[in-house]
Amino acid sequence: MSTSENTQPANKVPVHLMSGFLGVGKTTAINHLIKNKPEGERWALVVNEFGQIGVDASLLEAGEDLQIKELPGGCICCALGLTLSVTLVNLLQRFKPDRLIIEPTGLGHPAGIIDLLTGGQFNDVLELRPLVTLVDPRLLDEPKVVAHETFQDQIALADILVFNKTDLATPAQTQKALEEAQQMFPPKLALLSCEKGELPLSVLDSAAQLISQQSKPKSTPSHHPKANFLAPQTAGLAFLALPEVGKPVCQQGEGLGAFSVGWVFHRDDAFDEDKLYQWIDQQQNLLRIKGVFRVGTKQWRSFNKVGSEMLMQAITYRRDSRLELLADEPLDVANLQAQLLAFTFKPKEATLFDA
Repeated sequence: MSTSENTQPANKVPVHLMSGFLGVGKTTAINHLIKNKPEGERWALVVNEFGQIGVDASLLEAGEDLQIKELPGGCICCALGLTLSVTLVNLLQRFKPDRLIIEPTGLGHPAGIIDLLTGGQFNDVLELRPLVTLVDPRLLDEPKVVAHETFQDQIALADILVFNKTDLATPAQTQKALEEAQQMFPPKLALLSCEKGELPLSVLDSAAQLISQQSKPKSTPSHHPKANFLAPQTAGLAFLALPEVGKPVCQQGEGLGAFSVGWVFHRDDAFDEDKLYQWIDQQQNLLRIKGVFRVGTKQWRSFNKVGSEMLMQAITYRRDSRLELLADEPLDVANLQAQLLAFTFKPKEATLFDA
């Protein structure tokens, strides 16, 4: 990766969230990225620890091209939200970084940070890059961790899911983790396994770059032989383009006597929840309906309907809204898309003081 290869909207600073549960190796992974930082790039790093005495920042070495700000004593996902906002403003105005990395505490919930970064205060100055979540495959064998809401939400929010410490896990544990990840809906932009936090710089790529890579033959990144990218294979339709507001990306498929159609909507297309629920309930001749939708400023819902049974629940996913339909006969795609767009609206901008 080089700065010339990473295009971003004019004057916007790419910002990266590095999430993960306690002890998965986030600081080690960030240190590895910093050691491979392209020459001449100025990076700013915000490190959050839940305890009152910070330690992680002491494991990182600041320099002329690296500014480190530590926020101990709480979680920037909630209690320290205002502090994070002020810290970001100061970094952007005084240090003027080319790239910004945020490491929340392992007990933190990244959804609030995402809402802040994509809200009105920073929307014109920051470009949120795909969220990276690190997972130790061995944790999937611990019921207490797997059942932890924050652990589940960190995985759900991830755009890039990294299985770290594979040198300490058994091959069976790593394989099980990757297989489960490939079945997730919505699918991840990329899956990655590595040792000792040795991430390739390509985890800092934009969503557009990662999506374009889905259509290319997969291979181990040449800049690090131990890092292995894998693409989701069965979690849903492969979308090879990014949607625009009011202009969803649609893809259709056919096989084994079934017909599929799917849409991906821009994250700024919110849906009227009541109308959407009624519409889904009225679809009686479909084999399956699966989707995730933004239904407000900070509210997202997942729907899964098979036959007459429907499950609806809150979800922390933030990348986009998407829907997949499966039927035993061809569908009127244009009419269905028009119906769905009729349910959309522009949500109000998120603020630090929203409930």
